[in-house]
Amino acid sequence: MKKIAFYACLGLATLGLVSCESEKDNVEETEQLLVASQIKSLGFSTEGMYKTEMNGQNGFVIEGDIFLNKEMIDDLLENKKAETNGVNQKHYVTPNLLPRNRAVTIDVFLDPDFSSTMVAAFNEALLRYNELDLNLTFRRTFQEGSSDIAILSENIPNTPRGGTVLGRSAGFPRNERPATPIVLNSRVFGGTSVRADAPTVIAHEIGHAIGFRHTDFADRSFSCGGDFDPEGRLGALFVPGTPRGAEAGSWMLACSGGTDRPFTASDRTALRFVY
Repeated sequence: MKKIAFYACLGLATLGLVSCESEKDNVEETEQLLVASQIKSLGFSTEGMYKTEMNGQNGFVIEGDIFLNKEMIDDLLENKKAETNGVNQKHYVTPNLLPRNRAVTIDVFLDPDFSSTMVAAFNEALLRYNELDLNLTFRRTFQEGSSDIAILSENIPNTPRGGTVLGRSAGFPRNERPATPIVLNSRVFGGTSVRADAPTVIAHEIGHAIGFRHTDFADRSFSCGGDFDPEGRLGALFVPGTPRGAEAGSWMLACSGGTDRPFTASDRTALRFVY
């Protein structure tokens, strides 16, 4: 009789555990659906979106390399109400930008774990911006704590679909400051022999950090392959003077083919118009 009672209690405890786990799963699913709805309203694609942690914060990765936590999403939603800044829609930016009417110096830190080859790629990425004579000046700092953007080496897991992540930005500017940190995958960029697209990957993630979206945001199959995703057609702000739709060779294409992509003429037009 005692045995039967014990098993009955065990069964109730197990049912309670299953019930709690089920409720937790439902809460998480509801949260993810809400976040997905908000992200769609901002014009981002939620295809392949997944929950993860970056720099000690929980959030979601969207469009392959953009990390957004709840505060960032709320900030983008708030700023969407005033999405003007003289920027319209083609090369695309978010409403979240750095100051556009004065000179800004951005101190960028590079993780000392990177090889000298990656340092050269880093220097090339900063040079590409500085050669445009923007209101933004990028300079290297050796002090992570005082940097505006920290570029760190991290073993980034593959996506839930098995894709390799080259790098990831911590979203877009907030309070007129660039997003930080940027993490680069140590499994890809950790050796002494570095891929040809290293300067482009660094410049690309800096592009997100100062407010630029993917050039092919409306159809990421342009650079990533796969099927066309119609979700991401609305929400980004277009930069006048740049081509409609995706542009081959742009530094802000969503996926990399492994080749270096210096700024195209339209990339330079977009950067000069915004900054």
